[in-house]
Formats: sequence, C-alpha cells, structure tokens
Amino acid sequence: MTADIQRIPVQNQIPADEAADELNIGELFSILWAGRFKLLLAVFATVSLGVLYLIQARPVYEANGMVQVEEASKGFGSSLGDLASLFGTPMETQAEIQILQSRMVLTKVIEALKLEIQVEPHYFPVFGQFIARHRKGTGELPPPLFGLPQYAWGGQVADISVLDVPAELLGESMLLVVGQGGAYELLNADDQRILSGKVGELAAAELPEGGLRIFVKELKAHPGARFAVVRYALADVLKALDDNLKVAEQGKQSGVISLAVEGPNPQYVANVVRQMQDAYLRQNVERRSAEAQQSLEFLQQQLPEIRGRVDAAQAKLNAYQLSQGSVNVTKETELVLQQSVDFETNRLSLIQQRQQAIQRFTAQHPVVQALDAQIRGIEKEQAAIKKRSETLPETQQEVLSLMRDLEVNTQIYTTLLNSAQELQVAKAGTVGNVRIIDYPLVPSKKAKPKSMLVLAFSVVAGLFLGIGYLFLQKALFKGVDRPDEVENRLGLPTYAAVPYAQAQRKLALAAHKKQSGNHILAVADPNNTAIEALRSLRTSIQFALLEAHNNVLMFTGPTPGLGKSFVSVNLAAVLAKAGKKVVVVDADMRRGHLHKYVGQAASPGLSDYVVGNTDLQSILRKTEVDGLALIANGTTPPNPSELLLHERFGQLLKLLSDNFDLVIIDTPPVLPVTDACVIGRLAGCVLIVLKEGAHPMRMVEETVRRLRQSGVEVRGTIFNQVGQRGGGYGYYYSSYGYSYGSEYRSESR
Repeated sequence: MTADIQRIPVQNQIPADEAADELNIGELFSILWAGRFKLLLAVFATVSLGVLYLIQARPVYEANGMVQVEEASKGFGSSLGDLASLFGTPMETQAEIQILQSRMVLTKVIEALKLEIQVEPHYFPVFGQFIARHRKGTGELPPPLFGLPQYAWGGQVADISVLDVPAELLGESMLLVVGQGGAYELLNADDQRILSGKVGELAAAELPEGGLRIFVKELKAHPGARFAVVRYALADVLKALDDNLKVAEQGKQSGVISLAVEGPNPQYVANVVRQMQDAYLRQNVERRSAEAQQSLEFLQQQLPEIRGRVDAAQAKLNAYQLSQGSVNVTKETELVLQQSVDFETNRLSLIQQRQQAIQRFTAQHPVVQALDAQIRGIEKEQAAIKKRSETLPETQQEVLSLMRDLEVNTQIYTTLLNSAQELQVAKAGTVGNVRIIDYPLVPSKKAKPKSMLVLAFSVVAGLFLGIGYLFLQKALFKGVDRPDEVENRLGLPTYAAVPYAQAQRKLALAAHKKQSGNHILAVADPNNTAIEALRSLRTSIQFALLEAHNNVLMFTGPTPGLGKSFVSVNLAAVLAKAGKKVVVVDADMRRGHLHKYVGQAASPGLSDYVVGNTDLQSILRKTEVDGLALIANGTTPPNPSELLLHERFGQLLKLLSDNFDLVIIDTPPVLPVTDACVIGRLAGCVLIVLKEGAHPMRMVEETVRRLRQSGVEVRGTIFNQVGQRGGGYGYYYSSYGYSYGSEYRSESR
C-alpha cells in the first residue's frame, strides 16, 4: 500500500517508450526557448563580428558604362561598291569583348592613369581607415587625432606621376614621409633614406640596383604623415585590373556591351571605365582606318602596272591597223569582243580580290576557295569564247585580240582609279563600327560590402551557430530529463516535477544584492506554477512520512546549483500556510544562503549552536510567514563535517522534531562533500533534488550509491527547474502545468 501511495505523486508521468520516442515541433521550440540567452549571445557575438568587419573592411565602389558594336558601317560599304567584300565582315560581339579585356586596351588605361604607381596612406590600426573615410573636411586638413600626425585621419592626398625604380624594386613598398613646406623623404623597407625631394620637382637617386626617379605632383598632409609607395610590374597591374573587370553582352545578340570596374575609390573606377571606352573606341577607328589604308596602298601599287598595260595594248592596236590598213569589224566580231572583254574583266577583278584575300587568309580559307572556284568558272567560259573566235577570219581574230586587251585593261584601270579615290574619301571619314552609349558616373555609394546584407548574414549565422550549439549540447551532454528514467533504473519514485519559475530569477537577484524584504516565491507569487507543484509535493510528503521514524525531511542532490534551497524554503512556506509549524535548517555551513530568502544575516546560526556559542532561542528566527521558522547556517567553520557528527547537532534535531510539525533540512550536495551522508542517518525522509537535464544517469546513480552506503534510505526524487533546458520532460509538463494549477485552486476553494 505504501509503495502505491509513494508513486501517486508523480503528477506528470509519461510512458517511457512514448516519451523517449516522441520528438515534435513543440519540444524543439522548448529547447530553443530554454537556450534563448545562449542564442541571443551567439547572435550578439556574430553581429559584433559583422560590425567589426564593416568597420575594418575597405569599401569597394563600382562604375559601369556601355558601348555598342554596330553590324557594319553602311557609308563605308556603299562607297566602295563591289570592293566592300574585300574588307571583311564585322567582328562578333564575343570577339569585341575579348578586345575590351586585351592588353592592347588595358595597357593604355594603365599608362593614362598611372595605375602601376600605388600610394596608400598609413592608417591607425583597426578603425583608423573607418575614421578617415567619415571625417568631413572643409577644404583644410582636419587635425590629427590622439596627437598622432603619422597616421591619416582624413583628407590626405599624395599624387605621384613619375616613379621609375629598378626591376629588383618592383612590388617593393617604400615609405614617403612628409616634411615641412612641401619637402619629403623617401625611405626603403629598412627605414633608410633613399632620397629627399620637394613637391613639383623631379628627384632622382642612384641605388645599387639602379637608378630611381620620382615626381610628386601634389602632397597634402601634416608634417610627419606617412604614405606607402609601390611601383608594380605591368603584368601584376594587368592581372589585378582584369580581376576587377566585368565585361558582358547586354541581352542576346544585341551588340551592346556593358563593362564594370570595381575599386577602392569612386573617382578611380569612373576614370578606369572612361579610359577603357576611349581606348577601345580609338583602336576600333584606327583598325578600320588601317584596313582602308592597306587596301589603298595595294591599289596604288597596281595602278601604274595597269596603266602600262593600257598603253601597250593601245600601241599594238594602232600598229596593226597601220600595217593592215582599215579593218572593218563585223557584228559577230563585236559580239565576241564584248563577251570576251566582260569575262576577262571579271577574271582579273577576281584575281585582285584573291591577292588581297590571301594577305588575310590562307589558301584553304573558304573565302579564297570561293574566289578560286569563280575564277575557274570564268576560265571555262573564256575557253568556249576562244573556240568560237577561231571560226572568224584571221584578220578579224587579230583585231579581236588587240581590241579585247585594250578594252579589258582600260576598264580595270578605270575601276581601280575610282576605287582608290573612294578609299581616300572613306579613310578620311572613318568613324568605326563602335559607339559609346553611356559614360560612367562617379558612384556615390559603395557596392561592397553591403552593410544590411552583412548584418543579416551575421544574424543568420548567429542563429545557426546558436541553434547548432544548443542541439549539439543536448546530444552530447545527455542529462536525465525524464522522471521515468530514474524510476526504471533506480526504482525511485518522483515526488514532484517543479517547473522553472522565471519570477524566481528576480527574487534571487534581489536576494543576492542583499535587498531587504522577503524573497520567497510562495509569498511573492503564490499562484505560480512552481508553487502549485510544491503544493502537490506537500500532499505526497505527508504520505511518505507516515512510515518514517521522525518528521525530519532532508533535501540533497548530486552537485551545487540544483535549487535545493528554493525547494526547501518554498515548501516550508506552503506547509506553513496550510497551518503547519515548520522549521527550515540550513545545514550547508560552507555555502548556505537560506537566510537571504528572508533578508537576514547568516549568524548566529547552526554552526554557532553546535560549538556552544549560542542557544536555541538565539538561532531560531521567525519569518513573515506565520508558522515558519528558520535556522541559518551560521559562521563558516573550518570543519563542517566534524560539527555535524557532534551530539549537539543530533540533540538539536530531536528538539526541533518535538516542537515542530515538520523539520526541513537543506544540505550540501552529496558528491563534493560527505555532509549529506552524515545528516541523512538522522532524517526520517530523504529526497534527492535533480535539475532537469543537468545530470548524467551515472552521476545520479553515484549519489544514491553513496547515500545507501552511508546507511541513508533514499525515498525518492524531485525534478526541479523543469523546462529551463528545453525539450524532454519539461515540454510535457508545460503542456498542462497551468491547467493543473488552475484545477487545484478551484478545488482549494
């Protein structure tokens, strides 16, 4: 019967298999809510790191522009007529993108902007660059902060237009130190002076590695300010510029190309994009002008030769007519002559086109092979005309041959002369097939890092790390979080599961600050769910004490920080309010703090009574709760365990047991010290206070084993602060803890 009664107090018992297997969203949220302070700490830490990164990170600005590649230059093609095909078709957009990123264009940008020379002020560590960026100037240099003029605090300028160094010093940092009146010194990496100079004057020095020249165009800084000066190799600058350059076609087959450049300075990125556009446009015009010039030079080379052929053909025809007299040309001869002239003119024109094409392509190129096929076709037609002309009289054949040569050479000469004149006009008016659509604007805001994105990422990272830590902690540190685990392993019933009381935190903080007044939760908030659980424990203890040899109830636990004192004093207050005379004894003479709950001093107390320095009336203190008395721990002795073995301690418990309905003893934890094992032999009922999820099962087993070896009978356990760690039994308790309290209050009425 007694065993059945003892198992009745388990007010929120769940079947072991069901509780162990069930894991739902509510339990997960319970874990997160219990670890909310750790979660907030993780978020605060990551956000702090994000803010620190934003302070230290150098801003990156981006400028962009647009160019358009047109399909063809119509005016140029129409003026050349049939010879337009000699100059090829427009390049594909992808090829133009490669040209934009080529060394041909980028090198001109580097030379124009002197990008191979880098000048960087010295900033104060960590936050100096952030301060320099945000200090607003009024035209004058702002004063240096902290009396440190060697650092840049905003507004410093150093413009170096010439910096020639030996090859061995490329990429090596030098130090420019500002002097008085525009003077400066240039130091090497070992702080040795290389040369001295003045703004606006070319300075030079002979070094063991070779000559060095520097021209400082502008210098605006306080005397003593320092700048890091580096001359980089062209290959390194090209790579760095290419890494920060993005060139892409806008849309599909639109011919519109966008180019964007990232860099540390707004004016710098805008200048780079503008210079790229200008350099690309110039090379495009020069290229097309060069094509026209090349064709013009070819034609000018051909014109004297063709002119000589015309003169020779005219002379031969005149000589033949003089020797043969007047020769009448028949209609048939005229027809054959016209056809022969047309075919020969076309053949020679194709041969000229092939000669120009072979300068640009190989003999296997489709353009060259197409021209060869056309030439072979015309030669077949000419062979047929030749057979037809052989049927004419000999005189007509000779006249036909001479007149054909004259007509063909005259037409070719006229065509080439016209083409040369057109090419001269085309060359003078060449504008290229590229036009600039948008020049870059100087960016007013940084492109990277994006502050809101960094902060948002910091928050997400903090949540992720915090949640991961909470679940990892729960998985690795598997504490006992369900009463049925202890019951199944040790056979000890759970007398109560006391939920975590947030209100107790405020009371404990006030007690820690030694504020006056009562800090007992049962008095401050009697309707709290934790107090409702202690009311249930009150009923259970009354049954448990029926077979006990005295009315002394002892609370202990495996380790400190379990809430034994909270359970002891609040259970005593609940019993006192129910009409019982209760005394609470703080037997933790090392770290006892029950006296703080009632705002009193620790001494005189238990230790003072045991050593004989005071009497019972001096240590027995009344509280604001009627029927509740308290004996504090007293002066901290050097030998607490030996004092508990003293006969005066046993006599005190006997005296208290005779004069009170219930004596509650709050003892030190079992595992660190032996005090609880000594006191437990004198108590009629011993209960172990466990904190949900705070103890591995082996720790609970060791606690019970030590008590039993000392002859102490453990009657059961109390689960305290249920729901604080989240998940486990705390989740199930919270689902009906409030309704239980409401039901109890309705019954009590």
